[in-house]
Amino acid sequence: MSDDEPVFIRSKWGTNRYVYNPNNPVGLALIAITLLVGLGALVIHEFESTWSEGELRDAVRSANRTLDGGIHDPYRHFSISSQIQDAIEQSGEGPDRGVEVDEEGDGLYEITTVDTKGEFCMRVTATITEKDPVSEIFAERTLRTSVTEGPC
Repeated sequence: MSDDEPVFIRSKWGTNRYVYNPNNPVGLALIAITLLVGLGALVIHEFESTWSEGELRDAVRSANRTLDGGIHDPYRHFSISSQIQDAIEQSGEGPDRGVEVDEEGDGLYEITTVDTKGEFCMRVTATITEKDPVSEIFAERTLRTSVTEGPC
């Protein structure tokens, strides 16, 4: 290792690009810094792409507040479970993926993630508000929701 070596040298891998020179102390430091920055970015990305218990709890409660008294438009959300999932993702809590909403029947929806052990049960009562709908399947409904911690 010598200070007389250039910081950048031409690649010996058949390309004409310049690369850090590990025989120069500055080049070696740049290699180490690049590796540390890359590793740090991967760790931050992993941390931001997983749910915590608190984030899930806050997201489910936010979705409950958003949906309670709201309208279910079957042309926008075919199922209520997809509307619940969208409300959780739009809450701003946690990553925008990884939430599972399973319909348990009788208006019960179980909300979980693979990252946490927490489970939430959302009870949804949907009342048709549209007069003379073409089909009951495609009628708008007013939603009443409540959430409890634990499985349904």
